[in-house]
Amino acid sequence: MKHFYKYLAFALLAVSCDKDEFRPPDIGLNYFPLRTGYYQTYNVNETVYSEVAAPENRVYQLRVEVTDSFPNTGEAGYTYVVHRSKRASENVAWQDLDTWQVRENDRELVVTEGNRPFVKLTFPVRKGNAWNGNKFNNLDADEYEIQALDESFTAGGTTFEQALVVNQENNEDLIVYQDKREEVYARNVGLIYKQTTQLRYCTSDDCLGQQKIKSGIIYKQEIIAYGVR
Repeated sequence: MKHFYKYLAFALLAVSCDKDEFRPPDIGLNYFPLRTGYYQTYNVNETVYSEVAAPENRVYQLRVEVTDSFPNTGEAGYTYVVHRSKRASENVAWQDLDTWQVRENDRELVVTEGNRPFVKLTFPVRKGNAWNGNKFNNLDADEYEIQALDESFTAGGTTFEQALVVNQENNEDLIVYQDKREEVYARNVGLIYKQTTQLRYCTSDDCLGQQKIKSGIIYKQEIIAYGVR
């Protein structure tokens, strides 16, 4: 009988190992969860600078919702249709804004903003991973890098314990052109924070180095709600 229990123990161990062996690897897909009906709501604050007008500050809410999906052509994975809408405050109705697409496979996640695709993440996610965010568009190469992985991050008053920080650009030139961009994703939530500062400064002899803004934008987006409708 003792031999029976011995063999039973080995059998259970083997079954356990087989389950672990065939368990799909965690490559980080849940940092950008996608399913029809999934939505996220954000508070947005942006200031737009122009050479011909005073700075304009805009405060509003943005809602992003997955409305459809279809298999990718010629590769694994799916493409998701994402509808965006905005409103001035929570007391008014949502207004249609535009529609984006998100293409996902086991190598990368590409978000087409309008007609311009950007590689937002590459898989498997690892701290220090770097890639060309403009791989599929006609802009100059732009290196994105994962600076933090599975660390806590607070956005919209909520602390997310497993967050991924992508540094898209960190050019702090205060003479000609400042370009700082960062996006933060949380497991099972998606994008929770986005900040963009892109400012062109006056470079004429009478204002060079004075940080006089000619044009550009300061943009901050923080999540306040998410779920499935």
